[in-house]
Amino acid sequence: MTEDHSAVRLELDSRTEAPALVRAALSGVAQSLELDSELFDDLKTAVSEACNNAVLYAYDGKPGPLVVELEVRPDGVDATVRDWGGGIQHVGPSDERMGVGLAVISALADLASFISATDGGTEVRMSFTRRSNEAGGALSGGRDAGVADGVPADLSGDVVVTVWPAELIAGVLGRVARAVSARTHLSVDRFPDIYLVADTVGALAQSAAVTDAITFAVTGAHKRLELTVGPFRAADGASLLEDGALTGPDGSPLAPVVDELAVEPMGDYELLRVVIQERRGPR
Repeated sequence: MTEDHSAVRLELDSRTEAPALVRAALSGVAQSLELDSELFDDLKTAVSEACNNAVLYAYDGKPGPLVVELEVRPDGVDATVRDWGGGIQHVGPSDERMGVGLAVISALADLASFISATDGGTEVRMSFTRRSNEAGGALSGGRDAGVADGVPADLSGDVVVTVWPAELIAGVLGRVARAVSARTHLSVDRFPDIYLVADTVGALAQSAAVTDAITFAVTGAHKRLELTVGPFRAADGASLLEDGALTGPDGSPLAPVVDELAVEPMGDYELLRVVIQERRGPR
C-alpha cells in the first residue's frame, strides 16, 4: 500500500444490523475523503447488497463471520465482502433475492466478481472508477503500511474496524458507534458525547498511535456503549488520564462526559477504553 491510498477493514457477524454498520463506516470514509456523491451512492448500495446476501444466505440465516474491506485510491475504490458460509453454489434457483442482489452489484460496479473461495464461503470483489473531474482523494499516510498493521489480536466487539491512515478514525468511529447505539436504547442526549469521543480519539491517534493503522471495537448493550481503541504507545496512558489531558480538537475535556475511561496494557502497547451509558440524573 502506498501513501496515496486509504483503507478500512471491518470484522463483524452477519447479523441483520451488519449492513447498517457497514454503511455507517462507508459514510465516515466518504466524508473524510470527499468522495463524489454518485460514486458513494453506488459503492454504498453495492456493498450493502453483498452484505445482505451474506446475512441471508451464507450461514442459513444464522450469524457467522463477515469481513468487509475497502481501499480508496486516487483513481478508484475497491471493495471486498467475504464470508465463510455455504457459498453461492449452494443457493437454489428459487432464491430470487440473491439473484437480484448480484444483478444490482454487477450494474453499479465497474467490475464485479463473485468467487467461491477454496476454504469455503464467498468473496465478492467490486471496483469503482473515480471520474477524472472528481474532487477529493486519499489522505496522506506516513510510512508504507498495510491496513492490518497494529491490529490488536484480542480486540473484539460487535464490530471491529481498522483504518489506515489513523486520521480516518474520527469520522468512521463516530458513525459506527452511533449506528451501534441505535439498538441499545441509549438516549439521544448521549449522541453528542459519542462524537466528542470520536473527535478526541481522532486527535489522539494522530499523535500517539503505534503505526499508521489503528483499530477500534464497539460493543453495545442495553443503554450502554463500550469503545476500545488502539494500539497506542506505552507510557502515554498515565498522562492521558490526568485532568484535562485527554481533550478534543476544540479543547473539550473527555473525562467529564463519559462514564468510564481507562488505559489498559496490551503487551508493549496500550488500549484506550471508554464507556458511555444512560444516566439517571445530573452528575
